[in-house]
Amino acid sequence: MLAAHRPRHTAADARNFGAPPGLLLSSRSRQWDGVVVELHHFRNVDVVVPVREHIVGVHLTGAVNLLQSRNGKTCVKHVRAGDVTITPHGEPKRFQHTGENVVVLLRLAPAFVQEVAGDEYALDPDRLELRENFGTPEPQLVSIGKRLLFEIGAEGPNGRMMVEALTIELVLHLLRHHGAALLPPTVPAPKLSRRKLQRAIEYIDFNLREDFSLADVAQTLAMSPGHFAHAFKQTTGLPPHRFVLQRRVERAKSLLLETDLPITEIAHRIGCASPSHFSVMFHRLTGRSPRDYRHES
Repeated sequence: MLAAHRPRHTAADARNFGAPPGLLLSSRSRQWDGVVVELHHFRNVDVVVPVREHIVGVHLTGAVNLLQSRNGKTCVKHVRAGDVTITPHGEPKRFQHTGENVVVLLRLAPAFVQEVAGDEYALDPDRLELRENFGTPEPQLVSIGKRLLFEIGAEGPNGRMMVEALTIELVLHLLRHHGAALLPPTVPAPKLSRRKLQRAIEYIDFNLREDFSLADVAQTLAMSPGHFAHAFKQTTGLPPHRFVLQRRVERAKSLLLETDLPITEIAHRIGCASPSHFSVMFHRLTGRSPRDYRHES
């Protein structure tokens, strides 16, 4: 049985925010924990928007002179591809520019950010404050934004775990580089004990056909998702989502060689949504299709 999910920290839903102009793609239907990812094509913008989440804007294409106005303060900056804006939740903000650009918006639920801050740094929520950032290059945040955007359309079996890991990575970056509170020094995560590692692997192996999350595995060890992910990588050399992917492929190899089960059933047993997704995943890790592996081995 899958472990019970922790409470979901959703960013503001469509009823509260509505669909902004230029929305091309959204992760809202995926119901990811703590984050909503949106792709926008903005053209000649002049809008005041509510800010009920922490919003990270990753500018993908286009160069514009962007005006931001909030709390009586107005500033204008030339923003281009590779730049990032950070808007902590709070008062509404006005955005204005002429011309066109394509932007990924990462909307983080404040409760999720508080939870990660508490888990990782034992930070009092009352001391948690993110600083605004207006159009500076942030390669790490650009990379995270692009990877989260890719996951909207991906239907692989490890998508949910990958999104959780990326969202935690995003929050930790914001706390370290854009947080107002002084954080304790980062220390290497301790390795998992042999007993905890075995429990984690047993859970993973038992639930390979399920769409389980990082939080599900961490909960079985009474750890936060962030601490578990760091400790697991320290112990195995692999991030959890990569380890789970490898276990799924190893299970598939065994089923292909030791049974006559159809490809469709094997895909189901390792958590793939369809045989095509299974084939793509299997080929990526082995260099062969499932059928070729079965016939050539």
